[in-house]
Amino acid sequence: MFDPPTALAFVNTRKDRPSGRVEMLSDPATAAAWLEHELDYSQNRPLSENEYEQLRVLRDSAQRLLRARLTDSPPARSDLLLLNRASAAAPRSDQLDGNWRTSLRFDKSGSTDPHDLIELFAALASATISLAADASANLAECGADDCVVLFLRTDPRQRWHSERCGNRMRAARSYARHKTQATQEPEA
Repeated sequence: MFDPPTALAFVNTRKDRPSGRVEMLSDPATAAAWLEHELDYSQNRPLSENEYEQLRVLRDSAQRLLRARLTDSPPARSDLLLLNRASAAAPRSDQLDGNWRTSLRFDKSGSTDPHDLIELFAALASATISLAADASANLAECGADDCVVLFLRTDPRQRWHSERCGNRMRAARSYARHKTQATQEPEA
């Protein structure tokens, strides 16, 4: 079972920035490398095109679901169905309803093979569901102008997901302030 930071790392593999889309799962080989690096998952073979497409569909649905949660919008029915169905493939699965409540389902007949891609998808879906249903999770989107990373705030005043984004925004504000002051000063 994965934790909320894993669900966030998964959804943040695609970033729709104002300057363009950044896709970290750009092809089956890259997606397999991400799974191995980030989740310690290896099949010792590349992902098939079908597996790759399933992974991206799951990620896009998880991303839309968390963005809906972030804005207190109702979740899309199609995203609920897809994530609940993916989560149900595991012996233990979380299920989410349209009111952001979760319930737990057990099915002892499922496998527990750590190299089973279906179970990996189920664990990612379940982690996303758990995060979406956690009313105490302080989910936020980075406040930097060109950053769309979702993260969990560790402080209520936290606006950026990283020091780098915070430093860039503070530097941009300082530059704009000095530029404005320079243009307002009277000539001697």
